[in-house]
This record gives sequence, structure tokens and C-alpha cells, in this order.
Amino acid sequence: MATSLFGGMAVADQAFAQDDAVVEEIIITGTRIRSANVESVSPIVQIGGEEFAARGATRTEDLVNALPQVFAAQGSAASNEATGTAQVDLRGLTPSRTLVLVNGRRLPYGSPKSTPSDLNQVPAALIKNVEVLTGGASAVYGSDAIAGVVNFQLLDNFEGIKLGAAFSTFQHNNDRGGLRDLLDQNNARLPGEYLKPDKNVWNGFTQDYSIIAGVNSADGDGNITAYATYRKVDAILQKDFDYSACALGTTGPNGSQYSCSGSGYNNPANFSNTAVLSGVPTAFRSSNGTFVAGTQTFNFAPYNYYQRPDQRYTLGAIGHYKINDMIEPYFEVGFMDDRSTAQIAPGTVAGGIFGSAGGINCDNPLLSAQQANFLCTAGGRSTGSNYDASGAYLGPQSIANGIVLQRRNVEGGTRQDDIRHTTFRFVGGLRGQLNEAFSYDVFASYANVSYRSRFTGDANQQRVANALNVVTDRRAGSATFGQAVCAINADANTGNNDAKCSPLNYFGANASAAAIDYIAESKGITGDTALTDIVFSISGDLGKYGVTSPFAQNGVGIAFGAEYRKNTLDLVPDEAYQNAVSPEYPVNGTTSAKELFGEINAPLVEGRTGIHLLSVEGAYRYSDYNTGFKTDAFKAGLNWSPVRELRLRGSYQRAVRAPNVVELFSSQSLFEAELTELANGLYDPCAGATPFATAAQCARTGVSATQYGNVIDNPAGQFNSLIGGNPDLDPEKADTYSLGVVAQPSFVPGLTVSVDYFSIKVADMIGSVNPGLAMNNCLASGDPYFCSLIQRGPGGSLWLTDEGYFKRFNINTGSLKTSGVDLSVDYRLNLANFGLDSMGAVNFNLVGTWLDKYETKPLPNSPEADVYECSGLYAGLCGRPRPEWRHKLLASWNSPWNVQLNATWRYISEVKISQTSSQPALAGSFSQLNEKLGARSYFDLSAAYTLREGVDLRLGVNNLFDKDPPLTTTAAIEDGGNGNTYPQFYDAMGRYLFGAITVAF
Repeated sequence: MATSLFGGMAVADQAFAQDDAVVEEIIITGTRIRSANVESVSPIVQIGGEEFAARGATRTEDLVNALPQVFAAQGSAASNEATGTAQVDLRGLTPSRTLVLVNGRRLPYGSPKSTPSDLNQVPAALIKNVEVLTGGASAVYGSDAIAGVVNFQLLDNFEGIKLGAAFSTFQHNNDRGGLRDLLDQNNARLPGEYLKPDKNVWNGFTQDYSIIAGVNSADGDGNITAYATYRKVDAILQKDFDYSACALGTTGPNGSQYSCSGSGYNNPANFSNTAVLSGVPTAFRSSNGTFVAGTQTFNFAPYNYYQRPDQRYTLGAIGHYKINDMIEPYFEVGFMDDRSTAQIAPGTVAGGIFGSAGGINCDNPLLSAQQANFLCTAGGRSTGSNYDASGAYLGPQSIANGIVLQRRNVEGGTRQDDIRHTTFRFVGGLRGQLNEAFSYDVFASYANVSYRSRFTGDANQQRVANALNVVTDRRAGSATFGQAVCAINADANTGNNDAKCSPLNYFGANASAAAIDYIAESKGITGDTALTDIVFSISGDLGKYGVTSPFAQNGVGIAFGAEYRKNTLDLVPDEAYQNAVSPEYPVNGTTSAKELFGEINAPLVEGRTGIHLLSVEGAYRYSDYNTGFKTDAFKAGLNWSPVRELRLRGSYQRAVRAPNVVELFSSQSLFEAELTELANGLYDPCAGATPFATAAQCARTGVSATQYGNVIDNPAGQFNSLIGGNPDLDPEKADTYSLGVVAQPSFVPGLTVSVDYFSIKVADMIGSVNPGLAMNNCLASGDPYFCSLIQRGPGGSLWLTDEGYFKRFNINTGSLKTSGVDLSVDYRLNLANFGLDSMGAVNFNLVGTWLDKYETKPLPNSPEADVYECSGLYAGLCGRPRPEWRHKLLASWNSPWNVQLNATWRYISEVKISQTSSQPALAGSFSQLNEKLGARSYFDLSAAYTLREGVDLRLGVNNLFDKDPPLTTTAAIEDGGNGNTYPQFYDAMGRYLFGAITVAF
């Protein structure tokens, strides 16, 4: 049974026995059995609704992510590849393996693009508490609960009217002298590209308004609680901070100094000689109307969002009315409209007159004499044109084949993805007592998420090819005679005319507005996903029929029932998206499950010497999926209290996760992946004049003898991956073990301590082969499987064109095992014990997690050398940071002057880059500056003051001392990284100041 630690979190399972008085039956997260003496066999952490106000949280994920059991996932800090949703990731097992509930009932997919549930669907103002159960719970709730369950309990018995308004902003002092000097140095080289941010920055203003209204029925047996909220969040750009104003790289001995890195797509343009064309350097660039050897990088960082702008509306109601003991109808209805914009730097334009294969016609009149000589004449290629007798263009005498242009479309502005989610959810049900022993609950829920996305800022590759193919018009009588025009408008094949085509001059500094308008591409996606869930359950106390252990006072509790669940998904990219360089294709499908489940909780011994309580519990669920497989999930647990003050608990659970619609049916599409930096500054080990890998090794990855030593690397470390679904996927299976102790020592009144060991192993994981793993194994052994996943494009490139990529189709991969220890401490210190009779009490709550192991076996048959363990590491195959220790300590005091004070210490231990490990699969070189992300302590303060009854004010500041986040380079950033750090994991935007007022009447 949950205790209440005002404004804070509580261990939700520390009750040991009940007083002799009659206690109302309760139900907790993780079981459907209703009982007066129910005690969770699995660790549960509870966040009180008051803590949302105490921390100034307007986004639900910000508060949940502060728990040490939770790892950062998609949220407001994501911009590149943003889904527009907010997700929760228990134990770092990915959000897909965490089940999200509202009042014990499932939320739908977050969107047709990203299936994990969207926390934006939960109205923060109505949250009563949040219960976080870590460990498998599939036997109780079905698929997806491998890592655990997050259950949002909403207010459902409110009476009156409550108005709320909250405001917040970030403030940061930019005082990193070394980084500011670095920006100055680069800005002197490229004026206007590396501007320093102001020393004192205020940004990210947020406003949040809510109204809650509730009324009880005249007889007190019913209630309707309605709510409406509005939230508006302003954007934050990376240019506002000295540690994110440029994409960091390293230089100096062993990478001991920061440098400003960037993208190989630049303005003015860079060019790559992928065909190793004679007389032309491997890489060159445009500079003041001339071509020169070597390239320059583009500082994309200032344009990128650190915090996406967001606007959200929610509206809904919860109601119930008890007609009699047997019949109590209830309902929930909710609506959400959330709109957010993701922004990244201006788009990249690649290719040439032959599209992604490149090519520049040597008779292009926009080439200066020096450029024509550099590109064509010096290599023996003619710069002449061929025309027929009427002056119609027939073609160039020579083409510089394999010359791939790499240009930033700065004239076209930033790339923006306008993402909108509209959600409707309805729950209707009946519950009540069947007799003195059994109660029932039957409900049907339906939820629909509508998704709309409009992406702007990209360039259409075919139109780019048309606009780059420029010639001199020689048609007699033409209005453009003697002028530079698109060849498509001057050739002999009049059927190819495109009147809107305007010559694209990417050989100088600026392109014309007409050309930019012509190549601009706007593309959109629409889609819907829906959840239908029908559940019938019965809970009973068999003790009413005498089914009780002869050594116990309480009877055996049971629950059983059936569930039908259906998820549908339909994603429809428009024609522009389907024909884009990185295309999106339609996805649609349905998965459904028919399930039977049952639970038992049996007290074996109670009230005996040495056995205050001994009970066992079990659960089983059978699932039959329309995709052609059946699964079994089950659990077994034991509770033993030798004395009232001490309880030992342990459990084993088999959890399952069925593949979702996207994993099963999504079509192939390209996206960017990361490769880790090598010692010589390379990312592709086969790139550069002196590749990191040998010619024989690189040949295994598809590099020809001619290409070796001429492959062009991506300075941003980003490479293409081709992803796609697989209808033949099998379900994942997980074995979860937990063993713990809960103590409430009588000699320390007010103290509760729980310590729990957990171990979770997920087998048959649904995923893909990491590009770094594929590359390393192919180089090392030439394994045909891993080498087949590497597809090199023109010039051996893995990034210049859409013909080079890593294959990352969904498969059932190997296994992942994580283990560690959770610690929870609650302590109420009565100040009267120190002679301060009127000063109340101070409440302390500590929640911490020690991560002992995070071990991955990439494939079922992977040798021991390929298995890697990531506890305390980050980057490379380990991905996001996985610190060994995290905690949150909260101290709260209700003063006698209507003032409530809260102080919080959040701590994250250091993590080292994965290449520091001696493990064969992780071993490698790294830059000195990336060796570790240092430990961080964040301190938060807040105060609430009651002006008069029903009127409360609150002020607070999180990250009081404006602690900068630990930094790493673009090369080391993995999933969840942005702006040289991990802003969903560390406080990356300075102090967070907030104020709020609530008025209730």
C-alpha cells in the first residue's frame, strides 16, 4: 500500500500488516487482485502529484526521466529524427519495452511513426501520482511490459474548481573561455559562421494553464471531474550556448584539444571526385569563383533546436456513479492536440546532372574559365557543346563524370518538420461486487492518434539535376538566346521542357531565388493509429469460502479474466516523400491478440513466531496473435516477513513482447547513423589517403583497389542506413529476477528502507545489426553476413549518395542482460524530537540505482569476443550514457508559516567512452577529450506559500548552480545525443526558473 511523502516520492509497497480495524480493499500496479493486505512482490516507486508542482514540471517526461530507473528517450530536446512524442525508457531497454498505463489501462501507440506511448497524452494537471514498477509484468498486462510499467493515476473525485497558471524559463551564463576563444578563431577564418553567444542568455519561455472542475452527485455516490489545459513552449537554439554553438571535434596530440568540426556539405560548395577522374583532386571546393584543392566544413550547429517549440491542448473528463454495490458505471474521455516543430540546419544538396551519381557537363557556362580548366581542360576533356542546325542543344562534348557536388542549401532556409498529433481516447466500463467474495471490472477502450507532418527545406534531387545541367541557348529567335538556361529547356527533345527550371549556380557564392524556388521540396505524411482494448476481469477473496491456509488469517486472493486487443496503423507519405533522396513509403497493418489471464496470492503463514507473514503469488497469461504465433507469460513470487519490521521478497517473471506493426510491416527507407571516430580522425576506416584499415580489409567492405586511398570520409561521422520491417519476426522473451528486502525498524520511527536486486535478460531481441559492429566484424574476419550489410556507393562512399549505406532491416537479434540494485529510503524526521514542537517534520526520500551490468550479445550465435558490457560506458556500440550510479535525494519541510520548502540533489556518476574498455568488441582508439563524461550533481530548490485557503504560490529553480553538461564530440554522440551532449539526460540549458499560482474554490 502506498505511503504518502508529501510532495515527493514514496516506496509504494512497504506495508507489512494491517491494524485490526477494517481496511478497504486496494489494488496496486502489477496485480488485479484486490485485497486489504496486498504487498507488491516487485519494486514500485511512486511519484506524488505534488512533486510535479514542486519541480515546476510542465512536461511529464522531465519528471519521470529524473528517476534513476529511467533512461532518457524521445523528448523535447530531440530535433534531428524527432518523432514529436515524449517517451519513457525503463532500465535503458528502449521505450518499446516499457508499458504506459493511465488508471491501469493501456495508452495507444504514440504515433504511426513511433509506436512507444506518448506521455504528452497524459494531462499533467490531473495526475494524482505515478507508479513505476520495474521488471516484467506481461503476465498481468500483456505484451510490452518487459522492462516494467509506468502507471499514471488521475484525479477522479475532485469537487470544486481549480485554476492554475505556471511560467518558466531557462537562464545560463556562457563562461567557457576556451570554447569562446575557439569560436573567435573559427569566425576569423570564416566570418559570420562561428558567432559567440551572449554571456547572459534567457530563453525557452514556457507558459502552462489549466482548469479542473468537479462535482459530486447529491447522494455522494458519483463524481464527474473535467479538465482543460494549454501549454506553449518556446524554442531554444544551439547557437545560444558556447558549448553547442559549433559541432565539436578534436585536434592536437591524442585529441587533447577541441576543434570546431562540421558537415562536408558546405556553402560555397565542396566537390568529390568519386570516379577518380584524371587531372582532378579527390576533393576540392569553390572559392570566390574558382576551384581549389581541399574542402571546408559547414557549421550546422547554430541552426539546430536544443528545445523544440511546442503547443499543446488537452481536454477531457472522468466520471463514475455507483448505482448499487453491483453496478458502478464509469468513463474516461480525453482529447489532445500537440504541435511541435523540429528544426535542423539548411538542407544538403548532393549529386550532379546524373542525380546522385554526380557529373558536371564541361560546357556549363556558369563555370568560370579557371573552373572549366580545373575540372575539364586540364584532364583533356573538351568544354564544347553540340547543337543541331536549328540551335537545339544535343549535349556536351565532355562530361566530368563522378564529380559529386556537396552544397548546403542555405538560400532555402532551415529544414523544418512541422509535426502534429491529435489524440482521442475513450474508456467505458462497469464494475461492482458480484457477492461478498467477488468483484468484477469490464471495460472497453478506444483510442485514435492522428499524425500530420510537413517537412520543408529539402531539395528535390531530380530538379537539382535539371537545374545543374546548364547550357548556352543557341536557338534562333529564342527569348533567352545567348543566355544560360537549363538544358532541359533548350534541347531537341521538346517533350522534356520544364518552364520552371532555372539555372542553379552552385559554382559561386549564391544561387538565384528562382533556382532555389525551383528545387525546393515540401513533403508530407499523414497517418493514424488506433487501439481497441476490451478487458473483463474478476477478483475474489476465496477466504470467504474457507479457502485459507490453516496457518493464516487471510484467504487466498485470485483474479482472472480475458482480453481482446487490436492495434491498427496506417502511414501515408505523399508522392514527394516516396520519391525523395531518403524516401518514406506507406505502412499499414493490424495486430490483434486474444488473451486469457489469471493470478493468485496465497498467504501461507501469518502471525507466527519467526513468520509474521509468508505468502506466495503467481500469474499466467496466454496470448494468441493474428500474426501467427502464441505466447505464454507467467510469474512466481514470495513474500516473507519474519517480523513486522522486516520483509524479504523475491520473484521470477517471464515477460514477452510481440512485434508491433511498424517492426513488422514498415518498408525500406534511408536514415543517418553514426560511426565512431578513429585515432587518425577518420570515421570510415577505409577513407582518406592513408586508411585506418588495410587494402585487403577494405576490399571485404566493397572498396576496390582503385578506390583505396581515395574514399572520401564524412567529417560529421554520419552515414546512411537502410532500414525496414520484417513480417517474419518472432516475439521477444525476457526472464526477470528480483530479490529484495524492505525494513521499517521500530527503533528508528519514520524510517523505511528497501533494497532490491534486479536481473533482466531479453532474448530474441527485435532490432538490427549496429553499423559499427558490421564494419568491425567485416574488417576483422570477412564474415560474409556482416560484409553483406555494407553497401558502398560511387567512389566507395557510405554517405555521399543514397547508393551507399548499411543494411539495418529488422531481425530477431541476440540478447541483452541488465542487472543492478535499487535503493529507496524514506525518513520522516519529527522536529519535536529536538525540542522544536511547533516546527513540524522534515521528510527525506532517496531513490538510487546501481547498474551492475548492461550486456549485449549481438546475434544468437555471436562468439564470446563479440559480447560487450556497457555499464559505466557510453558511445560506440554502447550508445547513450549508462552510468553505474544515479540517485535523487529530496528533502521537504512544511513550516508553521504556510511555507513549504523542497530541496533536491540529483546525481549522475561519470561514464567513460566505450573504447576505454578492454573488451574485444569495444576496444579501439578515442580522443582524449572524449575519454569520459564527468559526474554531475544538480541541486534544485522550490518554495510554496499559501496566501489564503485555496490560493497557493510556488517559486523554484532547478540546476541552481547553472552546471554545464559534460561534453563530447559529434563523433562520439549516439542515440539521444544533440548539441555535443545528451540534453534529455543531463541539464543542458542552464538554470530552470519557474513560478506558478493555483486558485481553488
